[in-house]
Amino acid sequence: MSWEPGNAKHRAGVLALLEGFKRRGVPVDSLGVQSHLVTQGPDARAATAALEGEWRRFLDAVTAMGYGLVITELDVRDNKLPADIGARDRAVADFTRGYLDLMLSYPSVRDILLWGLSDRYSWIEGFEPRPDTARRRPCPYDDRFVAKPMRTAIAAALASAPKPAPSNAVADGQGHRR
Repeated sequence: MSWEPGNAKHRAGVLALLEGFKRRGVPVDSLGVQSHLVTQGPDARAATAALEGEWRRFLDAVTAMGYGLVITELDVRDNKLPADIGARDRAVADFTRGYLDLMLSYPSVRDILLWGLSDRYSWIEGFEPRPDTARRRPCPYDDRFVAKPMRTAIAAALASAPKPAPSNAVADGQGHRR
């Protein structure tokens, strides 16, 4: 599940599931958002703007129920992008940054888990090869473990994320807050 078009039915089902958990007192504290992103074309800014409204309404509904958010399995399928590596990497980075900026605007995001660091070991190539036969580039590091623009975009999104409000809680000697 992610923010791409065509996931509305899935999101509605997730909201119904979470509402049922709340009603029955099921001890769930966060929703893991499986973030296998799919680019929508070379104009990442336009794509993220088009996807933001419906996705934000979904996240608002989840957090209004008191659930936290965890970004899980983050990677990006470079669909509808040119084979040119530079252009493709830039578009993937911009799309990733737009997604993370939106997600990290929610203070309830607790963790981000990548679904692979290097293109060399990504599951996507075997699952969904590109029609033009260019190798997929879904991870922050290429197949030689060289950082790509996606890695820079992730770091920049983390650096610019709103900082949590200071807590008035006092930590005991073991690092627990009380």
